[in-house]
Amino acid sequence: MKQVVLRVLPAFGGSLVERDVREDAETKRRYLVEIPVLLLGDTEVARHRISEAELAARLGRLVTGQP
Repeated sequence: MKQVVLRVLPAFGGSLVERDVREDAETKRRYLVEIPVLLLGDTEVARHRISEAELAARLGRLVTGQP
């Protein structure tokens, strides 16, 4: 997933910050068996795998506030 994110994020002016889910008890509880997970703030964008097209579509909806 990381390579897909790195290719898509620049179009949205974003950058990737990697965190270990084990560093926070709540995040660990929610995502330990769902790694990797992509969050935008507190909003889950994707788990496991995602295509560039789907990631771009999801980020576009999040940025514009569409469901």
